[in-house]
Amino acid sequence: MSNTGRGSGFTFVYLLIGLCTKTVIAFLLQYKLDSYPKYSRHKLYYADSDERNPIIVTVPPKRDIFSNEVHDLKLNEVEGELLYNGRVNKSHYSLASKLHVTDVPLSQEGFNQLYNGRVNKSHYSLASKLHVTDVPLSQEGFNQHPIHVFGHRGSPYTALENTSRSFIHAAQAGADGIELDVFLLKCGTLVVFHGSGGDENPGLLHSYCGVEGSILDFTAEEARRLLTFNKNFDEFGCGPNQITHPDDSKSKLPHYCYVHTLEEVLTTLGDHPDVSPKLKIKIELKGPNTAAPAVQLVQKLKMKHRCQYSSFDHSLIAEVRMLDADAITGALFASQVPDDFVERCIAVGASEVHFKYDTCSYERVQVAHAAGLTTMAWFRGPIGMKDDYLNKYFDVGNEDEAMYTTVLRSGVTSMCVNRPGILVNALKKTQGVESHRHIWHDQTLARSDMEIVNKIHPE
Repeated sequence: MSNTGRGSGFTFVYLLIGLCTKTVIAFLLQYKLDSYPKYSRHKLYYADSDERNPIIVTVPPKRDIFSNEVHDLKLNEVEGELLYNGRVNKSHYSLASKLHVTDVPLSQEGFNQLYNGRVNKSHYSLASKLHVTDVPLSQEGFNQHPIHVFGHRGSPYTALENTSRSFIHAAQAGADGIELDVFLLKCGTLVVFHGSGGDENPGLLHSYCGVEGSILDFTAEEARRLLTFNKNFDEFGCGPNQITHPDDSKSKLPHYCYVHTLEEVLTTLGDHPDVSPKLKIKIELKGPNTAAPAVQLVQKLKMKHRCQYSSFDHSLIAEVRMLDADAITGALFASQVPDDFVERCIAVGASEVHFKYDTCSYERVQVAHAAGLTTMAWFRGPIGMKDDYLNKYFDVGNEDEAMYTTVLRSGVTSMCVNRPGILVNALKKTQGVESHRHIWHDQTLARSDMEIVNKIHPE
């Protein structure tokens, strides 16, 4: 036999032996695996994350999934939900623990840099935008003026906005005042209503009431009789159970969700036993031609000492001042605050400047106060605030105490909020009840305005 034939024979034998060995090993491994229960899939979620977005782990049945080994699991191995059952320290399922950031403060160097290297995350910090990251609540002078709490459209998370019930809820929560929106209808009656369409085209009905058109298309009687409010509209933070319809026999609440007249609201707030006679009523002149009839109605009801006025249309502020030189008036500004905002306020006789809550920077507030203007931070409606919370500002919640105390650091003298009870509680913690009612003695305030403030909050 040649050497070539002998080599081929050995090769064949080696391959045969190798194949047999692998077959035997595979058989033994399969037998071993079959002797144990199958691998099982367990649902797990991090306790400090959103439980609606759980993760799933696949582990052997004898593996202790309640041990620290969970920290080594990959996110793509998991889905579902394994509730904390009390047998393990909850921090084992803490996302902060897994990311090793339990002791990392938000201000730590480098923390705020986004992954793309182009945008600093602090741009999306409300504190950074207001320039108050280094302004403590205890800063000298912070407690030298009263912080007036106004319920934006009342208390819209507990009752339908711009209704007497909502305003009463705000008063019961401890607010110093309420804010409401008014339109003059074709019948000559002022009604309290906001509507969709924004400040450029307010009063639209589609989202609010499920019909086309504007509140201006109706008389007061028609609006009260024909318009019902959309229970499923997200702007109504109180939810569908708090919204009544006249034909809703299942509702446990008396029917209160209709378009109120301004006279009805002022009369109710003037007489209600749960409403302090010192509660302020800030009337936002939302629609055209509202200044003169609003001032005349307030004078007719002898409520001049309780009512104030504001508007995005600054010509209406000037008209109010001509009709009532002592009226407290606020010039409203939206997202774009002009550099000459002080001059614009003075030109129309405004005594206050009203900033959108995320534009009342520390510097702007100081400039306004130096010019003798008081300041207010106004908050958007529930839809807008939710959008800001989700997409703009990572350092605060949706009108929680963190958000309110951040805005307080700007030094504003009043805040118009959707959750007045939360702000009242925050003020009790940061200032105390007595200092919350303390009078601002800044001599830069105009004398007439200072006299009005003293009447509002006597020492």
